[in-house]
Amino acid sequence: MELSLDLVGWDEVPGDSTVYVPGDDVETALVGIDLESPEIQLAHREGFDLALAHHPAGGSSRLDFPEVLDRQVEFMTEHGVPEDVAEDAVAELREDAEYGGHAANYRHDPSVAEFLEQPYMNIHLAPDELGRRAFVDVVDDLDATDTVADLKEAFEDAFPEIEGAATDIETRVGRDDNDLGRVAVHHAAGTNGGAEVARAYFEHGVDTVIYIHVNASDARELREEFGDEKNLVVTGHIASDAVGINELVAELEAQGVECTRISGLFP
Repeated sequence: MELSLDLVGWDEVPGDSTVYVPGDDVETALVGIDLESPEIQLAHREGFDLALAHHPAGGSSRLDFPEVLDRQVEFMTEHGVPEDVAEDAVAELREDAEYGGHAANYRHDPSVAEFLEQPYMNIHLAPDELGRRAFVDVVDDLDATDTVADLKEAFEDAFPEIEGAATDIETRVGRDDNDLGRVAVHHAAGTNGGAEVARAYFEHGVDTVIYIHVNASDARELREEFGDEKNLVVTGHIASDAVGINELVAELEAQGVECTRISGLFP
């Protein structure tokens, strides 16, 4: 956890990341995007010192998840969206997360790890932030007059995880021959912002929004409202998560931890 914070220059553990069962002398780790009860048992059976998941699986990372949604507002205001508009755009998302966490069986997966005494943790926001920064670097090398197609090609060239994925980068709103204009990378904020957040960007001067995933209903709503005039590009959930996680795993391996990748990850 400390290593992940060092990689992004943060001092505090984000609300969506936690250690469920602590462990010492970690020399081997089973690492995946989703490690839940079956994978915890697999890690225990195969003798891994740690089960390291990306997505929150319960405990405080589930209950405190709404805290990280503040970054949605931060990203929008950085791109010219007024703070009150940004807050309104995130309000329903924040409420859904709070209600969902309250209703969830937040003890399920952690309790399995506790029963087996299997060290278990998840690290979500920091690897996503590594991925977001890498995405921004690619976008910064493009011009406003470059096209959506140019953006997609640049991402495939830059990230083997995306180029090699079974999913393609999709233009969910707009057209591949549209100019990029002003671009916002909206990643590492807990989840995608849905139609409300993309709309706030579009209505305040952003022409292209990059999500890593989006619901079909949100994409339809945006297409009905903006037609082909604005662009929503989706890079792919698992492939995009892997970009940041692989950077963290590389640092773990450099420090002598033998990492076995499953659940959406590959070297």
